[in-house]
Amino acid sequence: MSYDHKYNSWYVYALCCSAALGGIMFGYSTGVIAGAVDSIQKFYNLTSSQMGWAVSSIIVGAVLGALSAGKIADRIGRKPALLVAAVIFVIASYILTITPSFAIFSTARIVSGFAIGLAGTVVPMYASEIAPVPIRGKASGIYNLSVVAGQLVVFIANFFIARGMTESWMVTEGWRWMMGAQLVPSILMLVVTLFLPESPYWCIKNGRGDKAVRVLSRIYPEFNQEEARQLFEQTPSQKGRAGSGRKSRTAIDTPVLKYILVVGVLIAVLQQFTGINVMNYYAPVVLQSASSSKDAVLFQTIFIALFNGIGSLIGMNLFDRYGRLPVMKIGTVGAIVGLLLASWGMYSHDTGYITIFGILFFMLLFSMSWGAGAWVLISEIFPEKIRGFGMSLAVSMMWVANFLITQFFPTINDNAYLQQQFNGAFSMWIFVVFNIICFWFLHRYVPETKGVALENIEQLALEKMNTLQGEAKPITTPK
Repeated sequence: MSYDHKYNSWYVYALCCSAALGGIMFGYSTGVIAGAVDSIQKFYNLTSSQMGWAVSSIIVGAVLGALSAGKIADRIGRKPALLVAAVIFVIASYILTITPSFAIFSTARIVSGFAIGLAGTVVPMYASEIAPVPIRGKASGIYNLSVVAGQLVVFIANFFIARGMTESWMVTEGWRWMMGAQLVPSILMLVVTLFLPESPYWCIKNGRGDKAVRVLSRIYPEFNQEEARQLFEQTPSQKGRAGSGRKSRTAIDTPVLKYILVVGVLIAVLQQFTGINVMNYYAPVVLQSASSSKDAVLFQTIFIALFNGIGSLIGMNLFDRYGRLPVMKIGTVGAIVGLLLASWGMYSHDTGYITIFGILFFMLLFSMSWGAGAWVLISEIFPEKIRGFGMSLAVSMMWVANFLITQFFPTINDNAYLQQQFNGAFSMWIFVVFNIICFWFLHRYVPETKGVALENIEQLALEKMNTLQGEAKPITTPK
């Protein structure tokens, strides 16, 4: 939604921060297992493959949740979809805390993952729809910052729960406290979501112009009666066009919509191929080399999330000022430098300052660019015709890429020959290559969405296509 008058930025940020509690749960639910994994394995007496399933099962649920999210959010609304996710978080968190059965535990992880996929799709969608164009990058970036905040909170919570406790207590009780602590943010999310207004964008599409007017009047104090009248006049046609979820899913019948869908999905997938999962995998190993103390390792991992958060905060404040693409390109180059530094430390058998500095530098530059930028871009690049379906597909494919990298990276990294020759650096170099591909993809195929209203995204993509085909020419925007 775009209007040429003043807007209440603090109200918009308050709504986005409230909705971003879904991101807090995203980060918390995916990160809580890190501090509890050893204790859970001993409590349930799990094999290595069972433990892998306990960790990765949440990704399966996230894929299913993301695939369903667009249809759910289009049919019942953004707010009800977030309420569904909040209720699932509360129930799953409670079951994870009390269950004596590993089968029930892993099932609850899948269910929790469904809520993650649902919230992870709907929250960025909601933020981009409710934010005025000049601050949409910052407003949408709040979601990624909330995910990082959730990870930081869970690392801190895990540290204080485990601090000074015996291993036997951690096996019998400690991991349950870590899982049970999720109830606090999940209940908070449920309560706060009850007070959120519905997205005016969704209201207009679904014949609820009166509700859209109430929200828009709060966002735009100068919103006038003529604009309100126009909303009511366009509502019936919009409703007829968007009323069928099936039609919106199958309306990808033009080259420009196909182009947008491919670009949006690749943005989400390539984010996972930057090496972020490698850093999440390597960081605890590197930090543990400095100290075998459980308390020290849990404390030091806090800094990984802290640098991630700092980078996200920097990125979301730069996107609206300098554009999405310049910030993401600079961040990609910085991420390559961080990977090369970390890989050099590993290759030279230096697990001290060089490797750790490389990891932290990578986390800072990744979160400033692809960490925050990918969520901003996929939340605004899909036009109305394919918005729900496009967001669902992009986020679900992001989770599929996450799962594949998480599963196959250890196989490459643990290869005896590669370890002997390169001491773990080879896998880092693979992701350096992927980051070069990411830079090329941004430069060639991704349109700059800074300052572009959501209703003009399709036109922007059409101009980008024509440029690629060598047929760039002025195109009048349809009224």
